[in-house]
Amino acid sequence: MEKIKPLITHHFWILFALVLILPLVGWMPAVSHLSKETDAKVTQIEQAFSQIPSGQHPNASWGTALDSKAVKAEEQNQDARYALWKRQKAMMTWPTTIKKDLQPKTYREEISPIARNIYKNNYEVEVRNIWEKVDPFDFETGKGTVIFPEEIMPRQEFGDLTPSSEDLWDAQEDLWLAESLLKSIRRANSDATLITESLVRSVSVFNLVGGEGNYPDAEPTGGEMGDEYMDADMMEFSDEGYDPGMAEGGAWGGVSAGTGSVGFDPSDEFGTEQGRYIDYQEGTVFKRRGFYIEAIIDHQRLPDLLMTLTNGTWPVSITRVQMAQANATGGSLMGPDSGMGGRRGGYEEQYDTGYADTIMSEDPTLSGAGGDFQSLATAAQFGPQLASVAISGVIYIYNPPENLEELESGAAARSQAPAAATPAADPADGGMIPEPADGDLEMPEVPESADDLELPAGDLPLGPGEIDVEAGGVAPEMELPEQPGDAPADGAPEPEPELPVE
Repeated sequence: MEKIKPLITHHFWILFALVLILPLVGWMPAVSHLSKETDAKVTQIEQAFSQIPSGQHPNASWGTALDSKAVKAEEQNQDARYALWKRQKAMMTWPTTIKKDLQPKTYREEISPIARNIYKNNYEVEVRNIWEKVDPFDFETGKGTVIFPEEIMPRQEFGDLTPSSEDLWDAQEDLWLAESLLKSIRRANSDATLITESLVRSVSVFNLVGGEGNYPDAEPTGGEMGDEYMDADMMEFSDEGYDPGMAEGGAWGGVSAGTGSVGFDPSDEFGTEQGRYIDYQEGTVFKRRGFYIEAIIDHQRLPDLLMTLTNGTWPVSITRVQMAQANATGGSLMGPDSGMGGRRGGYEEQYDTGYADTIMSEDPTLSGAGGDFQSLATAAQFGPQLASVAISGVIYIYNPPENLEELESGAAARSQAPAAATPAADPADGGMIPEPADGDLEMPEVPESADDLELPAGDLPLGPGEIDVEAGGVAPEMELPEQPGDAPADGAPEPEPELPVE
C-alpha cells in the first residue's frame, strides 16, 4: 500500500500524460495509412486519364446518329430544291404555236429546227401578247392603266438564219421573266379604273440585263456596257444622270418623263455585262438575271410597288431604288405625238398641276368617240404626288436538281401509294370493323337544278305567314297584325302623296 500511495497521490498527472501521448500514438499510423490510400487513388486516376486518346473520337452510336441526321437533312434539301423547280417548271410554258410534241421536255435541251423556225416567225406576236398583260394605255380609246410603249419590251434578235436552241431558250426565258414583272405592275394598278388613278403611271425603260460571271469566253471587266440595254446612240450619261432615249420611228415616241435625275447605270449594281446572268457560276442552285426599270409613280405608294415586285411569280430581290420629283421643271412626256427622242417644248413649263382634276371633271370630252386622249395621258404624268423612280433588282432562276429523274420517280411513287385507312372502333366490344370498299359506297345523285328535286308526298306544314289558298286562311301559328282602320281595301291602290303647291 505504501508503494502505490505515491501513484494514488499523483494519479491526475499520470493520467494527464497518458492522455497526451495516446492520441499521438493513434494519429501517426492513421495518417500514414490514409496517405498511402490517397497516393494509390491519385495514381489510379492519372492512369485512367492517360489512357484517354487525344482529340475528338466520338463513339459509334453518336457517329451513326449524326450520319442519319445528315442524310435526312440532305433529303429535305433535295425535296426543297425539287419543290422550287417543280413550281418554276409550271410557269415555263411555251407558245401554243409550237405543237406539244415539238416543245422541249427538259430544261435547256436541244430544240428541233422546225420548232425554232416556228418560234422565230411568231416571236413578235408572243412579245405583244406578253406586253398586253401590263394593261397598256391606248391613246385612241383612253383605256389602260399605264403608259408602256411596246418598243421598250426586251427582245432577242434572231437574224435571217434559223436561230439556235440557246437563242430560243434565252428569248423565251426573257419572256417568262418579263411577264412576271409586267403582271406585278398590273397588280399594283389593279385598283385603278383610269390611268390617273394608277400607282405606276408610265414606264420609259424596261430592261433585262446580265453581269459579271465565270464565263469561259468573258472579256476582261472594265469595258462598256452590253448592247442589250445600252447603246451610245440611244442612251447618254451626263452630269444630270441617266437619260434613256429611244430610236426614231414608231407610233409612241417620247423619252423618260423627268427621270433624268434618278436613272443610274445598271452596271454599277451588276458589274460589266460579260454574259446573260449575274455572278454566274457553273453547278449552282440558281442563276440570277437582272432587271432595270424607270417609271413615273405615285411616290406615296412606292412601298406597295416594291412589295408587289418582290411577290411576283418568279423570286425577285430589289437591289437599288432612286426617286425624285417627276417633271419638277417641266420634263418630257410619253405620248403618241411627242416624237421619238424629242421634247414637247414649253407646254410642260406652263403646265398647271391642277389640270389633271380639270380633265377628270370633264368626262364628255374624254369619252367622245374617236377622241384623242393625249390630254388624259398628260394629266396622268403630272402632279405634286408623282415621282420619277429607277429600280434595279434580280430575278432568280432555279436550275433543275442533278438527280431530277430520281426525285420525280420518288414523288410519283409517293403519290400513287394508297393511304392507310384508319379503322373505326366498334362501340360494342371495342374491336375494329373494316371500312367499306369503294365499290360498296353508294353516293346519292345530285340534281342538276332545283326543278329536279322530288318533294315528299303529303301535305307540307305551312311556314309562318304562308297563305293556305284552299282553306282561305293562313298558318295557324302565325297571327296577322291588325290593320289600321283607314287602310285601303284589298286590291285598291294606295293614294299617291300630294305635291306641295308653290
